[in-house]
Amino acid sequence: MSDYDIGEFDRLLSSIVQAGVVDLVQYDPPRCRVRNGEWVSALLPWRTAAAGRVRKWCPPSVGEQALVFAPSGTLASGFVLAGFYTDTHGGANGNTENMTATDYPDGGHEHYDHDASEYVFSVPANGRILFRVGNTQFEMTAAGITQTTPKLLVDAPDSIFTGNSTTEKRLAFMGGMTGSNSNGGPASEIDGDASFTGKVTSEGVSLPDHIHMEEGDGKPVSPPIK
Repeated sequence: MSDYDIGEFDRLLSSIVQAGVVDLVQYDPPRCRVRNGEWVSALLPWRTAAAGRVRKWCPPSVGEQALVFAPSGTLASGFVLAGFYTDTHGGANGNTENMTATDYPDGGHEHYDHDASEYVFSVPANGRILFRVGNTQFEMTAAGITQTTPKLLVDAPDSIFTGNSTTEKRLAFMGGMTGSNSNGGPASEIDGDASFTGKVTSEGVSLPDHIHMEEGDGKPVSPPIK
């Protein structure tokens, strides 16, 4: 084997794995470039969690530590494996064995505490969380929650609302209605006409069926007689 062959073999062997940092990221098509001192790789595909029928999109960041793997030492056909903790992006985002966490550049984060069985997903105050299934949508913002759906079924034996409730269209009930005004004043106020198909009673007196005692011609009648 000639000195040239030995040198070429050493070059290919040393090129199988190259360490560096991500120098540039291209998103379409997904490629990135890795730098190690003066050496800069070509634009190479990076490794992701899945890229088949199931796909995972999580591009590397500039400055992220990475490895270039080149089969047979041919850098032009290499690929990039990123994701090594360094201080460039704040180091590790956890320091316990019971936590799985993801941090996002805008301050959003999600974590699952295996010991506490607690999952937390948080976005900044100006963001929103959106769940969508066909025509049904559930949106959460700092201002409130909006549920958009063709039909909503709440299957709960008891429900409690601690504030005011407004129904913009017809309110129907099938199990009766009871209540009081804990703040004082009338328990019910209706702005408009009311129509009843059954009897209306107040303090045991029927509105359609009560009678009065006559107290003389031209004189007021007595209060309703129960």
